[in-house]
Amino acid sequence: MKVVIFGDVHGLVGRYDIPAVELVVDIVDRTDADLFLQVGDMGGCKPMPKPLHWIFGNNDSLSLMRAFSNGDAPVENIIHIPTGRTIDFHLGGETLTIAGLNGAYDPLYYDFHREDLDDYGYFTREEAESCLKLKGVDIFLAHGCPAGMGFGREPDYGNPAIRRIVDSVKPRYMFCGHGHFYREAVQDDCRVYSLDEVRRSYYVLDTLSGVLTSIRSDPSRLPRELGLGNR
Repeated sequence: MKVVIFGDVHGLVGRYDIPAVELVVDIVDRTDADLFLQVGDMGGCKPMPKPLHWIFGNNDSLSLMRAFSNGDAPVENIIHIPTGRTIDFHLGGETLTIAGLNGAYDPLYYDFHREDLDDYGYFTREEAESCLKLKGVDIFLAHGCPAGMGFGREPDYGNPAIRRIVDSVKPRYMFCGHGHFYREAVQDDCRVYSLDEVRRSYYVLDTLSGVLTSIRSDPSRLPRELGLGNR
């Protein structure tokens, strides 16, 4: 399959003063792909021309995260991946199993029970551990990176809970946000990628060859009337 993966989206695009989510809308609209994924921190959701599956980051709308967590779908073609569950995608003779851990790590919230924590932008110990039982995962999404693999600034960017998922679940690929940089590491047979922000790049994975291609984003394609500060 051809899978497009987006890193963090929140914020504006450089001198254009255009919300970066408009870049995602444009890329999804014009890209012929089988699956679109996003690793959290969409910021503001907009209806997409094709389905895009995502997890929560720590810079997403609280009201939207609550709505998605309650099983609602308030934004067209934005599909939430619940923590600790898998979603299968079939194309021809190929099946991809996708899973994710919603939210970033914060030591202030980590030992809360979810019913006592209404901010879905941060994961709890129970939620992280619920992922450890998963089997046969091809692509795992996390808003944060595994510890001990060179991603830096531990335990924020490089987190022990996410490392345990790598070691226990052993997905073929893990795609991570939160760090705002591109970096790659390998643990056993799992390839872990920290993705740069979408205002700079997005990524295309060919699941048959295993090749991940970085594509430079082009905000000049967007209509100038979208710019908030353009003259």
